[in-house]
Amino acid sequence: MEGQFKVIIVGGGPIGLLAAHTLHRAGIDFVLLERRLSIVEDVGASIVLYPQTFRVLHQLGIFETLFPLGTEIDHHLSFTKDGKVFKESPKFQKIRDIHGYGLTVFHRAELLRVMYDCLPEASKTKILTGKKLENIEAHDDGVIVSCADGCVFQGSMVIGADGVHSTTRRLMRKIALTDNPSRDWDSEQPYKSTFRLLYGAFPASSPPGQGYDVQSSGKSSMYFSGHRHGWFFLYDKLPRQTTESKRYNEKEVETLAGEFADFPLTQTLKVKDVWANMSATGLTDLQEGVVKNWSLGRIVLVGDSCHKFTTHLGLGLNNGVQDVVVLCNDLGARVREAPDECPGADALVQVFERYETTRKSPDCSLMGDWENSGLETRMHTWSSTFYWLLSRWLAVWSFGEYLILRFMKSPSFQKARVLDFIPASDIMKGNSPWLYQMEEPEKMR
Repeated sequence: MEGQFKVIIVGGGPIGLLAAHTLHRAGIDFVLLERRLSIVEDVGASIVLYPQTFRVLHQLGIFETLFPLGTEIDHHLSFTKDGKVFKESPKFQKIRDIHGYGLTVFHRAELLRVMYDCLPEASKTKILTGKKLENIEAHDDGVIVSCADGCVFQGSMVIGADGVHSTTRRLMRKIALTDNPSRDWDSEQPYKSTFRLLYGAFPASSPPGQGYDVQSSGKSSMYFSGHRHGWFFLYDKLPRQTTESKRYNEKEVETLAGEFADFPLTQTLKVKDVWANMSATGLTDLQEGVVKNWSLGRIVLVGDSCHKFTTHLGLGLNNGVQDVVVLCNDLGARVREAPDECPGADALVQVFERYETTRKSPDCSLMGDWENSGLETRMHTWSSTFYWLLSRWLAVWSFGEYLILRFMKSPSFQKARVLDFIPASDIMKGNSPWLYQMEEPEKMR
């Protein structure tokens, strides 16, 4: 397997496609394996992107095409389930003032389409669909990846970007425990679920830019309005915490939707008003956790494969972007040091260990973002008297919200990295500077 350094990416979601873009710009060969038959599949989900992610997308030449398709959230209301407004917040405008851009919501299918379309034609030929991962063989000089259709791929390393139910993570665990059965490793189901989530999309039914939520005991909802779509997220606390991965049937979806029928989405719109017009829906247990082991030998995990957030703050994908940035900055530097030779197994292990250590350290926002996401979900569902007090009193107090934004959330945004090998003029400029600056094009010549 000696030869040109080549990365096998498993998973063609947003993080897998971002890895493809980044490796292309780093001059590293790759192939991407996606189990679905199409990269762009509309499952009714939306994605919120933060300004720190826009910086990376700008470097990769994606931002200018993508941004017009999104809707910046600029109006926030919080309701009780009987429709009473108890909070109106300018927090989204404040984020824009601090960081140059606000939170922007996209239809997931449109995000995927743009990310794929922005790849060079030569890179598109390396995006392969219908390739369900079946096995990984790890060798001293490379990896062999087998798919369910019989196709076999050889490479230097594997990036597992295949999501919360990661086959890469499962196979990595199998290799680790086969080698040493007493090894301390994550369980086969490393994430825990305390809530389940019913999400969906429907034709836009209210002015764009609304970001509303409903809070109650054990149940909460969120709503975003775009130019063409509206999206809701309905959260339901499970009877008990579980690590099992449950598949829900259509009857269970309809039953839960009925429980939320009278929940307000806006001051004039309820869940039952849009349910008949849903273009797509999904019901899933909302998993949380950060796995202990992010790599083994020539295999490394990114995104939901190694950490899973609740969705209230929309930080999961944004942290997956940071995974790719930190990993590929170090990997690219290692390849550039000796362009005529492949990094060996020991060198890759060092890169992967530095990547995990960095991402889990206070120098990055990952662990804080994960904790704050879970906190937000528990506040909105009034999971205890403590969370109810936080949500209905501290967070409602405008000065309290300002303190949270200015001294907790904003500093975590500022920690975000950028790709250190791509010159670009930073377009995300607000009242607070980023800790990691982009190199201006003329300085990198």
